[in-house]
Amino acid sequence: MHVKSIKLINFKKFRDEHLEFNDDVNIFVGDNNAGKSTILEALEIVLNYSHRGRTFNGEFSPDLFHQKAVDQFLATDLSSKYLPSLIIEAYIDGVPEYRGSNNSLKADAQGVLVQACFDPALEAVYESRRLMKPTFTSVPVEFYKVEWLDFGWNPIKPIAKKFKALYIDPTRIHPTLGKNQYISSILNTALAKEELVKLTLNYRENLQVFNHSGEVMAVNANLDAEHLITDSKLTIAASTLPAGSIQTGLQLEVDDVPFHFIGKGEQSNVQIKLAIQNKSHDIDLVMMEEPENHLSHGNLNKLVHYIETQRGDKQLFLTTHSSYVLNKLSIDKICLVQSGYKRLHKLDSDVVKTLKRLPGYDTLRVALSEKVILVEGPSDELVLKKIYLRKYGWLPEKDGIDIIVVRGVGFKTFIEVGKEIGTRIHVLRDNDGDFQKHVVPARAFYAGFVNIKLFSSEVNEEFSLEPAMIYANAISIASLDAFAKEVLSPQTFNLYDEVVTLEERRDFLIEWFRSVKGNGKGTRKVDSAIRLFDGKLDFRYPAFLDEVLDFA
Repeated sequence: MHVKSIKLINFKKFRDEHLEFNDDVNIFVGDNNAGKSTILEALEIVLNYSHRGRTFNGEFSPDLFHQKAVDQFLATDLSSKYLPSLIIEAYIDGVPEYRGSNNSLKADAQGVLVQACFDPALEAVYESRRLMKPTFTSVPVEFYKVEWLDFGWNPIKPIAKKFKALYIDPTRIHPTLGKNQYISSILNTALAKEELVKLTLNYRENLQVFNHSGEVMAVNANLDAEHLITDSKLTIAASTLPAGSIQTGLQLEVDDVPFHFIGKGEQSNVQIKLAIQNKSHDIDLVMMEEPENHLSHGNLNKLVHYIETQRGDKQLFLTTHSSYVLNKLSIDKICLVQSGYKRLHKLDSDVVKTLKRLPGYDTLRVALSEKVILVEGPSDELVLKKIYLRKYGWLPEKDGIDIIVVRGVGFKTFIEVGKEIGTRIHVLRDNDGDFQKHVVPARAFYAGFVNIKLFSSEVNEEFSLEPAMIYANAISIASLDAFAKEVLSPQTFNLYDEVVTLEERRDFLIEWFRSVKGNGKGTRKVDSAIRLFDGKLDFRYPAFLDEVLDFA
């Protein structure tokens, strides 16, 4: 069973949206309050008829309606015909019993829906109330009926449901409230059905042994020996009647510590792994809220590897704020929830492979930002931030510009992610001594994408940012000396000061930045950029850096 898509009408942030999913993994990413968790909530409601761990009809409230639907209703004469409906539809493959065309798309499809709408049987009561001119501030849900139906318009009974979906969110568990539901869910997941039957039977038999123990029989013999309370026999006994009594009497333990008292990270670990392992083999779909929560990087690494290798054919839906989770589970499984909804299922396969092998890159920043500047190293980032700070009095992030250091993974990886989403990306790259060879073809390659722009010095001698900055400040010995004094240590400046002409001093600086290899070169660049960022020099810089920073 796979959920192909979901239709949301008047549900929270979603006025009227049809969201399509991947058959295997769906990773919801977006800013805080963008609606990621709302989609998981909607899935839980329509698949399990449950909201926040409780039956949905008991949790249905005015707060679940889209605000515009509420405002639109309140602007009318409040007649029942204007009352908005709340509808969640899941279009599913693999449940032919639920086929029909009773859905908002009028499609012949398999699926289930939850709808909350005005109950016509209450029309007279509602109209009487309306004529009293009430001051409604929200939708009067007291007059609504809530139904859980398949697309053939047949009511769904939880006990006979044709699929099983599990929602995992350790923040919901409470030492007493809700513990039984969690234990029930975990037992059903961890145990094969015959194992659960044996366990339940053995548990009930042991309760009967308790009831017939000498101590209990002695207590019961004296409980109402004189029949002052009742003429019948009054005794105390362990309850064995409810079929689910095992849920209240058993608890899961980890290293002899009750499950609800272990750390949230370990709770999440246990639940996710049990759900994926699923010895009862009847879970089709797993929903997870931010599996990275409460986990160290090492434990997160292990958990994500477990999900990767053990998932099988279960469909996964999860929210995350972790680039590591995103890259490792496959970045082309992104379901981006921002101003709209977009999947990245057509992302370049080479990019996907690269990030699965090298998951430490912060690709989520490209996915969530509207304006991004890609640079080759941290020294470039510091120089650009200093220029922006001088021009505007604040750093670029205040204006929503995110400067990202691509390091060894290359520009293409980040560009491909942003290209699919529509992120505006400015790339500051070195010309490596040949502008025509290294920059012009790259510009031509991305010419068809208006959101991608590449910037570099057109002067071959300005092969990277440092020589470009040196040439910009080499208009006189005085200006170059001031720049050198700002970016060099006192010892290195003394060596610089030994050369005489402007050209010699300029060449000394250029050679000093590239005269060492590997980390040494990078360290020199970063140390100098930090001095420039922290300093007060009104330095010059090449004009193309203004273009890099300009998203107007």
